[in-house]
Amino acid sequence: MKKNYIIVVVLSMLLGFASCDYLDVVPDERPTEEDAFKDKYAAERYLYSCYAFMPQERQIDNIVNHGQTVSSTKNEATHILLGNISAANLGNLQYWSRMYGAFRRCYTFLDNVDAVPRLEEETKLVYKAEAQFLLAYYGFYLLKSYGPFIIPDGVFDYNMPSDAYPKRAKFDDCVQWILDRLDEAYPNLLDAQSVSAQGRATKVIADALRSRVLLYAASPLFNGNKTFFQNTLLDPETGEPLMPLEYDENKWKKALDASEVAIKSALDAGFELYKGDDRSSDLPYPEDQTEYALRMTFVDRENKEVIFWDAREEGYYDWQNESTPRDPEQGDPSWNNNGPSLESVEMFYSENGLPIDEDPAYFPEGDWFKLGEYDGEPTSNLHLKREPRFYAWIAFHNSWYEMQRNDQSRIRVKFRKDDEQGVGNRSRNFSKSGYLAKKGVGLAYSTRNGFTKYPWPLIRLAELYLNAAEAAIESGDLDKGKEYLNVVRQRAGVPDVEVAWKGIATLDKDKLREIVHRERNIELFLEGHYRWDMNRWLESEAAMNHNPHGLNIYGEDDESFSQPVEVSMRWAFTSPANYLLPIETRELNINSRLVQNPGY
Repeated sequence: MKKNYIIVVVLSMLLGFASCDYLDVVPDERPTEEDAFKDKYAAERYLYSCYAFMPQERQIDNIVNHGQTVSSTKNEATHILLGNISAANLGNLQYWSRMYGAFRRCYTFLDNVDAVPRLEEETKLVYKAEAQFLLAYYGFYLLKSYGPFIIPDGVFDYNMPSDAYPKRAKFDDCVQWILDRLDEAYPNLLDAQSVSAQGRATKVIADALRSRVLLYAASPLFNGNKTFFQNTLLDPETGEPLMPLEYDENKWKKALDASEVAIKSALDAGFELYKGDDRSSDLPYPEDQTEYALRMTFVDRENKEVIFWDAREEGYYDWQNESTPRDPEQGDPSWNNNGPSLESVEMFYSENGLPIDEDPAYFPEGDWFKLGEYDGEPTSNLHLKREPRFYAWIAFHNSWYEMQRNDQSRIRVKFRKDDEQGVGNRSRNFSKSGYLAKKGVGLAYSTRNGFTKYPWPLIRLAELYLNAAEAAIESGDLDKGKEYLNVVRQRAGVPDVEVAWKGIATLDKDKLREIVHRERNIELFLEGHYRWDMNRWLESEAAMNHNPHGLNIYGEDDESFSQPVEVSMRWAFTSPANYLLPIETRELNINSRLVQNPGY
């Protein structure tokens, strides 16, 4: 076994996951590696365990902590939103130790798989390629969470002296290490996996990950950010900066090239934006085909848009049940809890594809919270004349929530104090904002089996188009940026960007940057991108350093309910600290050569 130098904390056991083939298989804790690799079946299980370190991004905590929704249930998500994270108190955000445990598992696999008896050589090559891909994936998790990390070259030698412990590498070297792992993996990755191995690495997934890595590397947080890193994150011996202090526009060009390769790779492999053309007759709502397609984009297990996914089943207290409207007459799990903030509600476009405060045809801002009518019932004007994604993904007062319940295919949701979905006298299981999320919630529901299970999207085709749009705009190719933006907007049922903004604003680089950021926040709403994106754009302090808002859930009539109020939840964001995570105290105690991130 190789004994290269890398500091890791070995996980004593992997987290438990629901049943789902390869992500759930953890090898027995055997006394020797020879037993763990004694035959091809044991080796396959060990490879599966390398995947099991992937953070489970569909868990309610991991989505709520991005700040697009508020929750009445106390959970780990509030830990980061309240600004309480520190090196000694990270809750479930201990990615540093987890990812180095993953590195150790992957390198142990690579060190031993060649000696597995009767394992076909071609299969060995594929397995090793998947392990290399996972090294890149886990490296990217460290990169976006911490910036520079200790580059892992193999398995840690426990007998090394403490003064030989490694230190964090330069950011650009970390990026290159990730790309090198993808290059090494690529020739032997499969074009597609078998049905039982869906979600395991392929060439298309590797291309998609490369697009995301280079997009992040080009972004303001990491590309020439002297404000944060001029005198911080320095090499402990040389004093050289670990972060690149000079802005490099060419990084955006590299991100554009990689994104275009990834898009072509995905299209050639048969991936496409989901249009919902094969709608089941059992699912009559939403009636509008565009809204239906948006609601079912990745909920439909047969979709061809999701490129990389996590097939682990969600838990009883996770996304779908947490977002389900309360039904006091049923014993089904309807926690009525996951409410989009008013800021998220206002983020969606008008029906004309414009921000509602910039659309001259939309209600004046002073009229947003006056009452209008939606499908025969009173509701705020704010909920009228909005784009299809708003109606597909947001449940508002007196709107329809499409799901099968009580022999109906949709139900009216009402959020006034004494309504079925209102706060009533409860201390939990109510919407703190007066809204519920519909995105990611299936339409078919049974009290026995719950919602339809589906894999959670980690990368889908729409993201690649948005990656390309952003990189094109930042590298100065504005026409190409608009072209990729329009692909996403057309599926969303809103006018092309040139049509929407004609006569309203000049689509120069600054305006298109603003548009692509908003487009990404809308299209990838509640998919685990928001906080990472806001961080890399250096926009989190403005977005997160205040309490979220909602409607007056204690209002007993429509008029008093339809008033904006501050949600009873304190949010805080400290700059520059909260733009990166702190390395855990125990890691700093082990390795005195580790440099902590600024602000901690």
